[in-house]
Amino acid sequence: MTYELFSLRERPQYLTAVAEWIHRQWWAGTATPIEDVELWLNGHLGNGGFPTTLVLIADGELAGSVSLHETEAEDRPSYRPYLGALFVKQAYRGRGFGVALVRVVEAHARKLGHSAIYLNAADPVTHFYEALGWQVIERGYGRKKLNILQRNCRLDV
Repeated sequence: MTYELFSLRERPQYLTAVAEWIHRQWWAGTATPIEDVELWLNGHLGNGGFPTTLVLIADGELAGSVSLHETEAEDRPSYRPYLGALFVKQAYRGRGFGVALVRVVEAHARKLGHSAIYLNAADPVTHFYEALGWQVIERGYGRKKLNILQRNCRLDV
């Protein structure tokens, strides 16, 4: 199966679908409306390359996405920038697309000059990131008791 990676800025027609994924996966059942997610993603369409959302197209179909953005830990000012909202459609899981999306964000952060990037992950998915070279630097963060992981951008990937 062939795939391509693009900036959402290059493929803005996918913004609504990506917003729906993000909202359904992380914000459903909260007071946050999908319009807030769409507004957040609109901020990723600028020419500066940050913040950005990247989309994965497999055999012509939108299959996944990931974002590089400012933070998910406002009270940890040194933990910036953040990989967030990694999502691969169920039908495309287990094919390495999640790994490809993580690696492209790592490369993009390196290109932007960041020495490290961070993410929040629940216990069941922390091992996925650890297998890719990410390290847990804090456990039980916030009300959801997530793990904060760090990836040194200077490492070879």
